[in-house]
Amino acid sequence: MATTGEALFHGCQPPSWSLIYPNKIDSATLTLISVITHLKWTSVCVIFDKSTELEALEFHHRLSVAGRYAVMYRMEDMTSSKIDDIISTYSQSSIMLNFTVFCRLDSCQSFLKQPFKFDRTNILRNSLLHFSRWLVNIFDDKNLMILEDDHIPFDNVAVIQYSSSQLKLFENSHTIKKQEKSCTHTACKWFPMYTLMWHRDQRGLSDIKINGSVLTDKDIFPNARFSFNNRKFLVSTIPSYPFVMFDNTTKTYTGITMKLLKHLSEGLNFTYDLIGPPDGNWGAELDNGYWNGMVGQLQRKEVDMVATALTVQSQREMVMDFTHPYYYEFSSILVKKSDPSETRWTKLLDPFSSTVFLFVGISVPACSFLIFFFEKYNPFYGKVIQRRKTRGLHHFSDSFYYMYGALLTHGGKHVPASSSGRTFLSCWWIFCIIIVATYTSNFVAFLTITKETLPFEGIQGLVGQNVFKWGTIGGSVYETIFKNSVLAERRSFWNGIVRSNITDPNVLSSDYDEQILKVLEGEYAFVWDNIPMEISVAKSCELSIISTDIFSTYALGLPNNSPFQKVFSDGIMAVLEGGLIDLWMSKIWPKLHSCHELLLTRAKPITIFDVQIALYLIGVGICLALLSLLTECFKRRCQRWLKKRSRSRQEGETLANVNQNEIISNTENTESQSI
Repeated sequence: MATTGEALFHGCQPPSWSLIYPNKIDSATLTLISVITHLKWTSVCVIFDKSTELEALEFHHRLSVAGRYAVMYRMEDMTSSKIDDIISTYSQSSIMLNFTVFCRLDSCQSFLKQPFKFDRTNILRNSLLHFSRWLVNIFDDKNLMILEDDHIPFDNVAVIQYSSSQLKLFENSHTIKKQEKSCTHTACKWFPMYTLMWHRDQRGLSDIKINGSVLTDKDIFPNARFSFNNRKFLVSTIPSYPFVMFDNTTKTYTGITMKLLKHLSEGLNFTYDLIGPPDGNWGAELDNGYWNGMVGQLQRKEVDMVATALTVQSQREMVMDFTHPYYYEFSSILVKKSDPSETRWTKLLDPFSSTVFLFVGISVPACSFLIFFFEKYNPFYGKVIQRRKTRGLHHFSDSFYYMYGALLTHGGKHVPASSSGRTFLSCWWIFCIIIVATYTSNFVAFLTITKETLPFEGIQGLVGQNVFKWGTIGGSVYETIFKNSVLAERRSFWNGIVRSNITDPNVLSSDYDEQILKVLEGEYAFVWDNIPMEISVAKSCELSIISTDIFSTYALGLPNNSPFQKVFSDGIMAVLEGGLIDLWMSKIWPKLHSCHELLLTRAKPITIFDVQIALYLIGVGICLALLSLLTECFKRRCQRWLKKRSRSRQEGETLANVNQNEIISNTENTESQSI
């Protein structure tokens, strides 16, 4: 139902009904109500000046009868605070606000030109320039062409002029009852309707031609089809390859985000100027609660939009709005590759992990002991004569070399005769065949494909080592993430940056190229978005990427509580559905990887460096053989020395016995002679 505010008629009594319903007022209100009916407006904000109060009241009454909701305001009461109240009341139910104005031409000029402040600092009021419909009813005989020179900022303005001559013609025609039933184009033709069109930088009045059809929103407000009607937005950006790139020669911006912005500007009919944040930062929260960088520009409403690879983040959403995301990716850690010559000697060890090698190394002596046990204490060999003197698996050394030979798919000359020994060796041979086949296939792959050994894994591995220092772009979303995180590894990451920043402020440099140079110097890890790092790796074989668990979502940034969020989000979703982002990305991505030889599948010759560990093994074997030879020589000498010593001892004992016997014999002879 139509209502009036208490402050509207304070101290003013409504006029009598005899004055409200003369024929000339009926003609104006019935025409306007017919137009509103065709436009399907359910709510209207009625604004009138002092000279058109009767017409406004009649219109208010007719709207009430027609079941339309309306509020009435005097034109002099339409202050900025009143406009804010209207927006807050109506914006909850509809993004589009409908206004009907009753006025003389002079008051209409001053009101529509600038009724309140609607610059970018007052974003809700600024939205009325686009998200409002204005039906202006001018009760005047003056020429309306003066409206064309006033630069009225509202996009959708329709004007109905009620001149005295046309009102008199209507009064003499006596067609009120007919018009009450249906106000078609025939009955409404006495009151000309115009729409204010945009012609470059000024407005132009255009006749609304009905041509026998019913009035529609597109007929009365054709500017609505042209969206923002060539409005100019101030857009802040920062280069972020490949989304935003700045050409110092041409002083122009290119990249995926710039293509997206251009596509939206063409579809939504707006222009834009690009600027950068004065401090060069992306946007991080300061200790006083304010933000720096581009996020701070949106917080202070210094710009209309931020267009770059801006990451959606919960803390940022407290002071700004994000559109629908246009790109998703994980962040990564960029490091310099280690010297390949440092890891080539390990190629023979690469096919298996250290755990597998440890398991195989333990299984050989363990299984050797088992086969030795099965063969030595098996009752099957109880009737074999002098078995201890013959070589076989019942000796641990023979069983060990047999099991080791089986692991090399060779075996030995000693074969068990018992069923228990044969069963165990059958399973051992199956185990050896599987291990050897797996190792051989992996070894071939490692010889033909260069394997990259990462110095650590993820953020947790980075903070757990003491070789690499790390950093990120200062004033970016990563500074906010690591500084405010409750996860231990992320807090350790930020504490490490704080410590390094004391001696090297470049760990928080906002220059991406400078961060890449620090990585190329070595022993430095750079955390940033994955896509620019992928392209950097495609251009340099010295760089390597380590993945993280930090997920990034890119979107355009708007001021907080922006009414344009849905408009731009719908445009971005249309771009995504059309696959344009992937198309633009494919054009920017490097056509040929500078390290493309690493990706070739054809066989490549094996160099001496690739098999150097085999030479090392030969050297180890020679050393062990020499050591064994020396051991055997030493053992042989020891045996000879012990044997010689034993022989000397025996000879000494024999000589002593002979001497003793001789003494005894001489003694006996002497005794016998004496007798």
